[in-house]
Amino acid sequence: MGEARSIEVLVSDVGQVLLPFDTSRVWERLLGATSLPEAEFRALLHELYHALDIDRRAEVGREFHAELVRRGGLRLRFEEFAWAWSDMFWEDAETIALIAGAPVRQRWLLSNTNALHWEFILRRFPHVVARFDGWIASHECGRCKPDPEIFRLVMRRTGLPPEAHLFIDDLAENVAAARALGMDGIVHTDAAALAEELARRGLAPG
Repeated sequence: MGEARSIEVLVSDVGQVLLPFDTSRVWERLLGATSLPEAEFRALLHELYHALDIDRRAEVGREFHAELVRRGGLRLRFEEFAWAWSDMFWEDAETIALIAGAPVRQRWLLSNTNALHWEFILRRFPHVVARFDGWIASHECGRCKPDPEIFRLVMRRTGLPPEAHLFIDDLAENVAAARALGMDGIVHTDAAALAEELARRGLAPG
């Protein structure tokens, strides 16, 4: 029998929880469209990603692309780059069903992401996003997990205290940050383990 819990809000990460991804697909496409050696291009992309603060800025995709063209010899138009950079996700149907079916009042998405990935997700997976009451995306709010402020933003949106929230993420440091504020948390590994954790809390889908 599950533990009696007063969870009213389920907050889920997106990447590697609802939507697994494989970045090797991105590297294969980009490395095939640059004149730089692989190691040099990889270093440049990582440099730009952090220098441009892509996960915290809403309007940076075209600047990112332009710098890769200018400095990395990238031979892709912006629209081609946006697809190459983003088409790496697929659905974990079992995990989605568990989270979407849990008996809670609200469901929210909380993602460290960037504008290009998020726009792609909204276009490719609208049926997944539609099963949630809303989302908080890092590039839109200027905060990234595990920053406590992004979890406080969740609570301002839901209007409920920390103990009413259950946060699911594949990264232990993010779950630890949520727990530090009083939320419950699950480090996601796979659907089977998640089903057990939800059932233990009395949150198995009916």
